[in-house]
Amino acid sequence: MNPTEYDIIAIDISKDTLEALSDKRSFSVSNKADALSELTDHIATFKTPLAVFEATGGYERILMQQLLAKGLPFARVNPARVRHYAKSEGVKAKTDPIDARMIRNFAKEKNIRPQTPPCEKRQQLAALLDRRSHLSEQLSREKNRRQNSDPLIHPSIERMIAIVQNELETIEEDIRELVQSDAKMRSQQGIALSVCGVGEVTAWTLLAHLSEIESLNRNQIVALAGIAPFNDDSGKTKKKRRIQEGRAKVRRCLYMATKTAAVHNEVIRPYVQKLRDKGKPYKCAIVAGMRKMLIHIQSLFKKLNLQLAQ
Repeated sequence: MNPTEYDIIAIDISKDTLEALSDKRSFSVSNKADALSELTDHIATFKTPLAVFEATGGYERILMQQLLAKGLPFARVNPARVRHYAKSEGVKAKTDPIDARMIRNFAKEKNIRPQTPPCEKRQQLAALLDRRSHLSEQLSREKNRRQNSDPLIHPSIERMIAIVQNELETIEEDIRELVQSDAKMRSQQGIALSVCGVGEVTAWTLLAHLSEIESLNRNQIVALAGIAPFNDDSGKTKKKRRIQEGRAKVRRCLYMATKTAAVHNEVIRPYVQKLRDKGKPYKCAIVAGMRKMLIHIQSLFKKLNLQLAQ
């Protein structure tokens, strides 16, 4: 059975505009919800459409919402991969039309498939976690200012700290309510928290930013999290394997969770210590512990899936 041949509609996204390119035409539209109907109507004219665009740090959010609302398939690709592809083709110039053409060529050559639409509540959870990160960073900055600033401004800093702490507590309570409102997320959170070393923030992060954890195999999930060591060999040269790319938000939380587990978890602690005894550097041993912990959580989530399916 031959895989479906999709009609690729490539979309280059910027803050203000979208540059679209398909077999039929190329055009630009404003990156606003009320201006995207021309684009979505054009995509809907194809028999097997697939909108392909790069992850842009949030500017693609409006487009994704519009595509989801109209049931149109899409794929969000890594911009670094597209840029490396363009360089491999000898394309050095960079404009919106050129970028759209490169996205389209890349999608066709690499046989890009539609991605599973994200769960609405997990999207909301990701947004709340992003806001929590903003507030945590702001709180750290204010506390640092308090340490080395003129006492004259300390009252102002203290007021700001109190405001940020209150807002942070509100956001965390919103997150708890959201997780509790969804039976599956509630169960997955409970499973993650049962693993010694995993706290609420790590559990929330796995739910929001690693939703593919149940559908991928263990090698794929550790690569997606950015904790898979990749070879760097050539001929007789054998270099150190290194982790790279992946989802930094997940990796940061897993790192902190594994540092705790390396002290208190009855499985991770001897595992990390064994690696240390063999001469492995501390961080290498912790990253290995991160992989072990993530694979264990993945197996628990898959067991939960089987139970829910019965």
